[in-house]
Amino acid sequence: MGALQLVKDKPSGTLFDSALEVGMVCRGHCFGNGLIMRAVGDRMIIAPPLVITREQIDEMVGLIRRCLDLTLADVKARGWM
Repeated sequence: MGALQLVKDKPSGTLFDSALEVGMVCRGHCFGNGLIMRAVGDRMIIAPPLVITREQIDEMVGLIRRCLDLTLADVKARGWM
């Protein structure tokens, strides 16, 4: 199991306004790209299978990166950063 905290500013750890529901924006990108990640506030949680190959992990990490990049672009387009 793993989790990521979505923050407005990584160096300072500044959080997004919870009313923006950035986690749900990210969740939408995840589901749209075939990746199941739960949004708990602005925390993204993933629970991969216990039996997973290195290649599948690489694919999963690639999808996570893509979805995070899409979320960043979406948040910027909405003027939230």
